[in-house]
Amino acid sequence: MPLWRRSRRDASRSTPESPKATELGGLPCTEVDCIDMTGLLCEYVDRRGRHCRTAWCPQHRVVLNNRVYCRRHGGVVAAVPYSANQPTAALPDIDNRAPSLVNWVSRELDAAVRTRLLSEVTPQAPGELVADPVALVFTGFDRHRAWEKAWKLVGHTGTTRRVSLLVEETLDSEVVVKVGTNVVDRLVPPWIERRTEAGADTPIDDEARRERFNERILEAIDRGLARDRDVTSYAEREGLEMRPDEVEELWREIRG
Repeated sequence: MPLWRRSRRDASRSTPESPKATELGGLPCTEVDCIDMTGLLCEYVDRRGRHCRTAWCPQHRVVLNNRVYCRRHGGVVAAVPYSANQPTAALPDIDNRAPSLVNWVSRELDAAVRTRLLSEVTPQAPGELVADPVALVFTGFDRHRAWEKAWKLVGHTGTTRRVSLLVEETLDSEVVVKVGTNVVDRLVPPWIERRTEAGADTPIDDEARRERFNERILEAIDRGLARDRDVTSYAEREGLEMRPDEVEELWREIRG
């Protein structure tokens, strides 16, 4: 039976028992319509040394690693790799949502992605499923900062299948879907897309849009995995030795 495991770094760091969860400050809470004057400042500091200037009462704050955050930056900090003393990668700019977005979407789809990858395991191609935590990566010739969540099958010859979701800091409204090294789709989540449109969804409409967004990501992953299977079968029939980074070139050759 194939095994599944998470990286050790992929653990929850929410600490509601922290003294900061109930500590009373003296600032007005930033939450809309909250009249509480017991707020503490959000402790988020981005890679440029800029501080978040919001303050939050015990009811509306997020506490991680004994630090107070607003909900937005709490989501960012919860998504990034963490060491005992400080994040291991420079945090994104104050107004950037890249790590929190990829973390949110990947949590929604985690079970479905794992199921798809485990279905790729056969007696002839055994493997272990590894889920890496959200990590800072660099993309393109210009080495743009991006945040990626990856799942992979690892066999005795190395990684045999890899699926990832990625959000670039320079385009933090778009989720990039990758299978192996190949981009199979780029999608804007409906809750971000709707902010630029007139009118408001009903809860039922909103749920339907979100479900369709998740379905489109999984459909893209299915297409990518099917292509990888076709390429692998072709390489085996032809007796070719193929590295994962050669999949795209070989696929183009097959398709003519």
